[in-house]
Amino acid sequence: MSWSALLFLLAMGQPPAARPDSIGEVRGRVIDAESRAPVAAATVVVRGTRIGTLTGDDGRYVLPGVPAGRPTLVVSRVGYTPATREVTVAIGERTTLDVVLTPGGTQLTTVRVAAEATEREQFRLSAAPGVMTVRGETLKRVPVIGEPDVLRVVQLLPGVVATNDFTAGYNVRGGESDQNLVLLDGFPIYNPFHLGGLFGTFIDETVGEFELMPGGFPARYGTRLSSVLNVVPKAEARSGVHGAVGVSLLATTLSLGGTVRGTTSWNVAARRTYADRFVSLFTDNQLPYWFTDVQSHIRHRFSNGGTLSATAYWGSDVIDASLAIFGDSTSAGGGRLAFDWGNSLLGVAYEQPLGARGTRWLGADSARVMQRLSSTGFGTTLDLGNGSLRFDNSLADRRAWGEVARWRGRHETLAGYEWSSYQLGFAATASAAGSDAILDVNNGPTAASVYVDHTVRGSRVLARVGLRGETVTGTGWQGVSPRASVKWFASRDLAFTVSGGRTTQWTPALRNEQAPVRVFDFWLVANRSTPVASAWQGIVGGERWFGASRFVRLETWLKDYDRLPVSNLFNDPDVQGDEFVETEGRSYGVDLLVRQLESQKLSGWLAYSYGVSWRDGPEGRFAPVQDRRHNLNVVTSYRPGGRFGYGARLGLGTGTPFTDVVGQLVRRRYDPLSNSFATQNTPVSREPIGGRRNGARFPLVQRLDLSVTLTRPGKRTWAPYLSLVNAYNARNVFTYIFDYTANPPTRTAFTQFPLLPTVGVTVTW
Repeated sequence: MSWSALLFLLAMGQPPAARPDSIGEVRGRVIDAESRAPVAAATVVVRGTRIGTLTGDDGRYVLPGVPAGRPTLVVSRVGYTPATREVTVAIGERTTLDVVLTPGGTQLTTVRVAAEATEREQFRLSAAPGVMTVRGETLKRVPVIGEPDVLRVVQLLPGVVATNDFTAGYNVRGGESDQNLVLLDGFPIYNPFHLGGLFGTFIDETVGEFELMPGGFPARYGTRLSSVLNVVPKAEARSGVHGAVGVSLLATTLSLGGTVRGTTSWNVAARRTYADRFVSLFTDNQLPYWFTDVQSHIRHRFSNGGTLSATAYWGSDVIDASLAIFGDSTSAGGGRLAFDWGNSLLGVAYEQPLGARGTRWLGADSARVMQRLSSTGFGTTLDLGNGSLRFDNSLADRRAWGEVARWRGRHETLAGYEWSSYQLGFAATASAAGSDAILDVNNGPTAASVYVDHTVRGSRVLARVGLRGETVTGTGWQGVSPRASVKWFASRDLAFTVSGGRTTQWTPALRNEQAPVRVFDFWLVANRSTPVASAWQGIVGGERWFGASRFVRLETWLKDYDRLPVSNLFNDPDVQGDEFVETEGRSYGVDLLVRQLESQKLSGWLAYSYGVSWRDGPEGRFAPVQDRRHNLNVVTSYRPGGRFGYGARLGLGTGTPFTDVVGQLVRRRYDPLSNSFATQNTPVSREPIGGRRNGARFPLVQRLDLSVTLTRPGKRTWAPYLSLVNAYNARNVFTYIFDYTANPPTRTAFTQFPLLPTVGVTVTW
C-alpha cells in the first residue's frame, strides 16, 4: 500500500451512519487495461461522501452503505490515470462494477514510498514453506572465494549442507546433491558447477536474484526429490548500453546490458579463468586448466501485455596436458590427458495475459498462458593416454512446459504439462580392448507430466493443494504425487504452516561418495534396472515478523525415501545394470532462520540446522556423507553509510561421516621356483581395509571469513574488495591418509582451505 493511499484513508475516518432502507452495496474489481492483471491498493471512493476503500491483492473491493441512486465512483492508483464511473444503486441490492485503469503518469507531491520486501510479500501470499530469496546485490556482501558465487551463498542457507570447502555442490535437508532442481530463468541445468565442483557456473553480474525452495514446493515443479533453486537473470532497466568489468584472482568477467525503447531489455556476459596463465609467470610447472562461461538473456514486452524472453548459457572446462608432467618417469610415453566438461542451455518463454473473451471462457476475473521450450545439454570426456582409457557421458534434455493460470476472487488455479525427451550416452573404452567398448549405454526415454495447483487466499487461512501425474517410457512406471500446504495467520505478523507431499526423480547421478572431491559425475536416466526414486516429506513451521524488515522462521521436517539409488561400490564393470543398489532411508531435522533484510545498515541472517539422515541398503544401515548433525552459519553485512562496506561469515559444523581405514592387506608376489612369497626387492601391493561404511566422523569444522569493499562512485563506479577466507587459519580436516607400514600405524590429516586472501575489483557504468 502506498503512503498516499494510507494517509487518504486515515483522513477519511468513518463514514456517517445511513438509513438501512436507503442504501445498497457496490462491489467489483479494478483491472490493468494492458495486462488485464488485478490492480492492488487502488483507492475507490464515492464522490461527495466519505465512503471509500482500497482494493485487495486480487483487485477486488466492496463498498457497503452506498446511498441509493446514481452516485459516481472515483478510482485512482499511483501510476494510472484516475477513472470515474457512474453506477446505479438500488435499495438493499448489490451492484457489480468492474473498472479498468489505464497506466499513465500521476503528478505527486514529495512522498516517501517504501516498497514491500519480496520476503514479506511471500509471507502474505504464498503457502510454500521455507522459501529463501537472495538478491544479486547480496552476493557481493558475502566474503568470497575468488569472486561472488551463487552456489557458495546457497550453502549458507538453513537446511543446506556443503560436505567440504572444495565443493560448490550442496545437499538440502538430508538429500543427495543430485536431488536439487537447478533452474536458470525456469530452465534446467544439470551440473551447475565447474570441474571438481569448486566454483558455480552462474556469473554474478547477470544474477537479479535467486530463490531456494527447500521442500514443500508446488506441483508445477517435478523431476527432483529435495529442492528447487531458481536463478533469475538481471533485467537492465536503463536505456543505452551499461556494463561491468570484474577482475579477481580467479577470472575476468565482462557483462553488458541495456533497454531498447523501454520494451526490450537485454544482457550478455562472459567469463574466463586465467589460472593457467597466472601460474606460468612464477613456475615452469604447468596448470593446464581453465574454464569459460557465456550467458545471455533478452526480454521483449508487446503492446498487448505479452512477453517473449530467451535465455542462453554455454560453459566449458578444459584440461589439456601430457601425463609426463605428473612424474619423472618416462613410462607415460608422452600420453595425453584430456578432460572436457560443460553445460549448454537454450530456452525460450512466452507469457500472454488473456483478454476479455478468454477470461469469460474460463469463467475468470483474469488469466494468462505460458509456454516454455528448452534444450539443455551436459557432456564430459576423460581421455587418459590418447585413448588408452576413455570415459564419455552426455545427456541431452529437450523440454516443453506449458501452463494456464486463472484468477477468480480469492482463488488461483494453475494447470499445466511438462514433456521431456532425453538422449543419454555413457561409454568406457580402452585401446587395448580394440573396437569393443568396456561399457556402452545409450538410452532415449521420454517423460510426461500433467499437474494442477489450486490456491485459496482467505483472510486468515491460505491453502494450496496440488496433484502431479508422471510417467517415464522404458520403466513401466507411472506415478501420482499429491501435495498440499496450509498457512494459518494467527495475526498480521505471525503465521503457522503445515505442508506435505510426494516427489519423484528419474535422473540420478552416478558418483563415488567416498571421493572427497566431485571430479566426475555420470548422469543416467531410469530404466528397468535403474529405479525411479520417490520421497514423502512433511513440514511444520512458524514465521514471525518484527516490523517490515526482520523475521524469525522455525521449521521441522521429515523425509522418507523409497527406491533411492545409491552408487554400488562393488559393481562389476562387465555387468550393466549393477551401477546402483536400491536403498530406503529417512532424514529429519529442524531449521532456524533469523534474518534482517538489506533495508538496514546492518543486514544478514543466522541459519542453524539440526539434521539426521540414514540409508538402509544391502550392507545394512549407514549414514550418507551429507549427514552433518549440527550446522550454523552467521552471515552479516555492515554498510555505515560511507564508501566502505564490511562483510563477515562464521560457520560451525559437526563432522560428516566417512569410511575409516582399519588396516592394510599386504599382497606379495609368489615365486613358483622357491614356492614362497617374495619379501625383498620386489614391489609390495598394500590394499586398505575399510571399516563399517561411513562409520567414522571427521572432527568439528569452523571457519571465519571477512571482507571489505570500497565503493568510489562517479561516471564509472570502482569497487575494489578484499576477502580473507578462514581468517584465523582453522585446520579443518579434509581427508586422512593412513600408513600401516609404520609401527605404530600413522594417520595424516589433509586440511581444507587455509588462510586464503582474495582481492578483486569491479567497475560499473
